[in-house]
Amino acid sequence: MFCDVRERGFGDRASMDEVLAWIDRYSRISETECIAVEQATGRFLAESFIAPSDVPRVDTAARDGYAVRSCETVGAGSYNPLPFSLQNPRNALRPFSAALVAAGMPLPLGADTVVPFDSANAEEKFINVILPVAQGEGVNRTGQNVQQEDVLISTSRPLRASDVGLISSFGVTEVWVVRRPRVRIIVAGSKCSVERKAIDANGPMLVPKILRDGGMIEAFTYGMDGVAELAGRISRPGADVVIVCGRTGTGPDDDAPVALATAGNVSIHGIAVHPGGSTGVGFVGQVPVLLLPGDPLECFCAYDLFAGRLIRNLSGRNPALPYKILQAKAGRKFVSSVGTTELCPVRLAGEEAFPLGAAGSADFVSIARADGFILVPETMEGYAPGTPVTVHKYDGFDEAESVL
Repeated sequence: MFCDVRERGFGDRASMDEVLAWIDRYSRISETECIAVEQATGRFLAESFIAPSDVPRVDTAARDGYAVRSCETVGAGSYNPLPFSLQNPRNALRPFSAALVAAGMPLPLGADTVVPFDSANAEEKFINVILPVAQGEGVNRTGQNVQQEDVLISTSRPLRASDVGLISSFGVTEVWVVRRPRVRIIVAGSKCSVERKAIDANGPMLVPKILRDGGMIEAFTYGMDGVAELAGRISRPGADVVIVCGRTGTGPDDDAPVALATAGNVSIHGIAVHPGGSTGVGFVGQVPVLLLPGDPLECFCAYDLFAGRLIRNLSGRNPALPYKILQAKAGRKFVSSVGTTELCPVRLAGEEAFPLGAAGSADFVSIARADGFILVPETMEGYAPGTPVTVHKYDGFDEAESVL
């Protein structure tokens, strides 16, 4: 049941694990769509790509030369050259005949090896083979590289340019991929003075994050006046996810949770994390709605921990944080509060990680200056100097997964 926390405060907060479980439970992979294969780089296949045929489909030349029967080259030598009549490579190979082939060409029926040019002397209508060639030399056998029904590309990662080339090599021109979730951003309004109402960091910051996580922007709206207008913007059809930035706290004008309760329902409001404690989640119909704090630092962190995970789930991506991780040691003490999961920006110096600022004092500038962050679990009071810590590195996300 929804509890209005304005001018009252949060009586209880959900744990980070509870919210992540809610996100995973209610974020289903989006519908699929068929697109041209040349447009598929960075997208996720709806189903694994299965080889429709062997590769190569028939025995082919692995090198330039002459296709022959290996058994007919036995005894060949510089003092005993064996003559082979030249013939059309499209015809079945006649006894003691040779067909000129280039790498990648199908072998004529009956050929089982390719004599390289330096092992034969060519005349106008025949060649003299001067070295014996073993069966299978210079040949790519049918199915040697890929066999029909082999799983070539799974659904666990975005398609690369090489994948698109591989798919196209089978003559496939269209593929079914997971549709990008349509994300609506609503910036609920600034609490700053009139002169600063037009200044917004959250919207421009969230757009590239959403694109990175596989979403697409359905709409982007600034400035809401009152609960009714905000509820109307939240409930308007057309989005797969709605993100509301701002007005999520305990002040008298923090209308976002009330608007969500009016339009649909609030499942969780108030999370035991810092920064981002006033984050909320809920539904309008079947559409998940995320309420992110208006403070840029809190919005940034709440998106990474919660909204980004939901969008990555919907787009078929790995739901984990999209940053590379490295192991370091605490350069000095990290302080946290038991019962709250703490996201701490850090600077790296060699193999050590140092917190930026005193506990609880980080601001958005600290994120811009940070090399990454660590997460202190709710069960701990922090980390002592020298303690091993896991750093999520901000400049380490996989650029190949960034879909613009």
